[in-house]
Amino acid sequence: MARFRGHARLGGGLARLAWAWAPAMRAARREVVRHRARSFGDVPHLGSVAIGTTGLCNASCLSCPTGKASTAHVPRTPMAMPLFRSIIDGIEEEGVNVRHMIGFGLFGDGLLDPYVVERARYVRERLPEVLLSVNTNGAAYNPARHLALRDHVSVIALHCESLVPATFDRMMAPLRAKNLRPKYERLLEDFPGRVRVSVPVSRANLDELEEMRDWFSARGAKHVAFDPLSSRCAEDQTVFNGLAIAPVPIRCEPKVMTDLIVDSDGRVLSCCQDFTRIEPIGDLSKESFRETMLGMARAEFRRRLAEGRHAELATCSRCHSDLRSPDYPFDQLAGS
Repeated sequence: MARFRGHARLGGGLARLAWAWAPAMRAARREVVRHRARSFGDVPHLGSVAIGTTGLCNASCLSCPTGKASTAHVPRTPMAMPLFRSIIDGIEEEGVNVRHMIGFGLFGDGLLDPYVVERARYVRERLPEVLLSVNTNGAAYNPARHLALRDHVSVIALHCESLVPATFDRMMAPLRAKNLRPKYERLLEDFPGRVRVSVPVSRANLDELEEMRDWFSARGAKHVAFDPLSSRCAEDQTVFNGLAIAPVPIRCEPKVMTDLIVDSDGRVLSCCQDFTRIEPIGDLSKESFRETMLGMARAEFRRRLAEGRHAELATCSRCHSDLRSPDYPFDQLAGS
């Protein structure tokens, strides 16, 4: 059914015929359920799913809370496989459509997860139509362990803040540019057309953005995205303020609550920028997928966003970022 992505009527119609012919066919049942209109009591469709498959990262980037004292309480262990399967099974059984993508790696590096290939295989078996991304800085890439991901993943999301050695070494410590450049080249070679490079734009790398885009594009990157720097809901924003271009308060709309964000121990968060996990809205280690998605905590958070009460929310009150524009950041720099 995955081949009919973008053709919902055709895919749904074929699925209904298949299910009528073979009622035990799970894939056909899922296609029928996910294409029907959601009714009261149904778990709503999801925009994206971010799963903290591991809380461990081999970098402690200058602008990131991971690896700092403020996140010392956050679990660094891989997500237990039974918990992971229950999340994927919940999406499948409830007929939930994931419109954007499932991503491995929330506050950690997806390639440091010892079960990353097993997890990717499980997603592909249960949710063949869903796009799957593994987030990484590339340092942990090992072809002997990770080449098998080619059969399952749609995107390798590569985080890189600079290609200038001195800047890289400062921004992505303790990683070193001289060690990462060969990793980047091998990753791009092994996953042609599937590496999406994410470059957080800061005052440290403004003068090399076009060179970075050219370097990665010439080696087959699917896309090089320049992303606005975020404060990541940090209490102390001194470093962020020194790196950001022109940050403003971010006030998300209620539709962000169509995303599911779950950390490695099952704690469900309202925002992928809540690195210190100050505002949980569920716990999938204690609740079912259905209970979490239809729970009061999620509904209450959505209601506060709808009413514009962001200042009352611990995460939202600390959320600042540069704003994305159509040709970010070049159109902003041209007008400055």
